[in-house]
Amino acid sequence: MNTTNQKASIWPHIAWTYLLFWYLTSTTQLLLSTSGITSFEGLKDTTLTTVFWLIPIFLLPKHTKKVSAIFGVAIWLFALPAFGYFLIYKQELSQSLIFIIFESNNAESSEYLSNYFTFSILFKFIVFSIIPILIWKKIPSHLDISNKKGYIFALIILVLFFAHPIRKAVIAGKASVAYKNLNKHLVSAPPWQLILGYSNYQRELKEVESFLMTFNRSTPLSNFSELKKPSPTTVVIVIGESSTRLHFGLYGYHRDTNPKLSTIKDELSVFKNVYASRPNTIESLEQILSFADQSQPDLYKTKPTLIAMMKQAGYKTFWISNQQTLTARNTILTTFAKQTDKQIWLNNARSQNSYSFDEKVLDPFSETLKDTAEKKLIIVHLIGSHMSYKYRYPKSFDYFKDSNNLYAGLSEDKIQKINEYDNAIRYNDSIVYDLIQRLKSTNQHSMLTFFSDHGDDVYDSNNHEFQGRNEYSPTLPMYAVPFITWSSKDWFTNDLLRNPEILDRQYSNADFIYTWSQLMGITYKGFDHAKSIVSSKFKDYPIIVGNPYDAKSLKKLEIN
Repeated sequence: MNTTNQKASIWPHIAWTYLLFWYLTSTTQLLLSTSGITSFEGLKDTTLTTVFWLIPIFLLPKHTKKVSAIFGVAIWLFALPAFGYFLIYKQELSQSLIFIIFESNNAESSEYLSNYFTFSILFKFIVFSIIPILIWKKIPSHLDISNKKGYIFALIILVLFFAHPIRKAVIAGKASVAYKNLNKHLVSAPPWQLILGYSNYQRELKEVESFLMTFNRSTPLSNFSELKKPSPTTVVIVIGESSTRLHFGLYGYHRDTNPKLSTIKDELSVFKNVYASRPNTIESLEQILSFADQSQPDLYKTKPTLIAMMKQAGYKTFWISNQQTLTARNTILTTFAKQTDKQIWLNNARSQNSYSFDEKVLDPFSETLKDTAEKKLIIVHLIGSHMSYKYRYPKSFDYFKDSNNLYAGLSEDKIQKINEYDNAIRYNDSIVYDLIQRLKSTNQHSMLTFFSDHGDDVYDSNNHEFQGRNEYSPTLPMYAVPFITWSSKDWFTNDLLRNPEILDRQYSNADFIYTWSQLMGITYKGFDHAKSIVSSKFKDYPIIVGNPYDAKSLKKLEIN
C-alpha cells in the first residue's frame, strides 16, 4: 500500500472517530453557544480538547472500534447531566452547580429527576444517545497504521495538550498554574467537567472542614462584649427550606397558608422585604451563618461563624435537624452543625421521597428547652417545603385540592404541584407556631427567629412555565423569603423589634449575623450597624444575587 492510499484510508476513519468524541463532549456547548446563552469559548475548548481522546486510538490502532466504544460510553454517561441541565434550565452546568450535585445524595437526586423527567426530555435523551451509535458504526474495527506511527501521533497530541500549561507554570514558577490552566479549558467538557468538579469540591470541602472543625483555635472576635440579660436566656433560630414568602398568607398570599401564625400576628415582627442571596441551601447558609456575603463569599472560612460567636458569648449550642441529606455523610453544612455542643439528627430515611414530617423536631426541641444551661442557642433545621412537596405534610394537611384562587389556564399537573406546595407551607406554619408555643411555655427570657434558606418558584413567574430554582435565571420567588421574629415580653431588645419602621426595610439575609448580633446585644470590632435591619443606622441597599465566584452572573434582583 503506498503512502497516498494509506493516508486516504486512515484519515476519514480518524475523522469519524474524532466526530464521535466531539459529538459527546461538544453537543451541549454547541446548543448553549448557538442559543446565545454562553459565548463560544466553551465550544472552542471542547473542540480542541476532544483531540485528547484520539490518544488511546493511536496507542491501540488494532482495536479502534472496541476502544472508541468503551471510551464513548464512558463520556456519554458523564455528558448526560450537563445535557439534561440544559434541557431543563437552558443554562450551563457550572462548577457551583456541580458542587450542589455532590452535596446531594442519591435520594435527593432521584427526587429532582422524578420532578423534572418528562417524556419530552426522555425522547431528547434517546435522540442524543442514538446519534453517537450511528457515528460509531462508521468507525472501522482497526486503523491500518503501525504501532510506531501511532505512538508518534499520540506523543504529538500530548505535547500539544500540555505544552501551554507547562510553559505558563514554568514562567510563573508554580506547578499549580498548570493545573489551573488545564482546569479552565477542561471544565466545559465531559468527563472532565464532573471529574474536575469533584476534585475541586473535595479540595473545597477539606479546606472548609480544616477551618470549621478547628474553629476553637481560630482568633475570637476582638473587643467582644455582650449586654447583660435576665437568666435563663434561650434563643432559637428556625431555618425553613425552599419556602417563598409569596406563598405565605402573612405576607398577603391569597390562600390561607398561615392560619396558626396569623392568630399570634400581634406577637410577631414580620419583616416584609428580606431576601436570600443565593437559591441553594449550602451556599445560602454559608453566608447567613457567617460574615460571608456576595462581595466576600469566602469569609466563612476565615472568620468566626455565628455559632462560634455565640459560644464566645458563653451559650450552650444545639442543632436539631430533619434534613435527610445531613445524616448520610459529611457535608459542608454538617461541619457548621458540628460546631454546636450537641447535634440531633432525626431523618434517617434512605429515600428523601419518603415521609419525614417536621413534627419530629418538636419533642427533641422540648427536651432541649429543659437543659439547665443558663444561656442556650437552639438551631432547628426543617425540611420545610423541599421538593417533592407532596412528601412534606401528612394527609390531615391535604387542604388545598382544587384550582380556586390560582392563575387561569394552568394544567392539572401545575395545579397539583401548587396545591402540594401550599399544603407544605400550611403544615410548616403549624410547626413554627408549635415551636413558638413551646418556647413561650418555658416563661424564659427568649427569642425565636424564623426564615427560609431560599424560596422556590412554583409557576409564579415566566408566564407560569417554570418551577424550581436557577441561579443564572433569577426570579423573585426564588429569593423572597419569610423573616419572622417572636420574643418574650421581657426580651431586652424589644424596643428594636417593636419599631414598625424596620419592617419594610429591604434586606439581604447574607447580613443576618449583624442583625442577630444587635438583637443579642453583642458588639465586637467590625460590627456594622448599617447591615443590621433593626439598627437606626441601617442603610438601604440593592439585593445582589448570582454566583459570587462568577462575576458575570451577579445582578440586582428585580423586586417590583
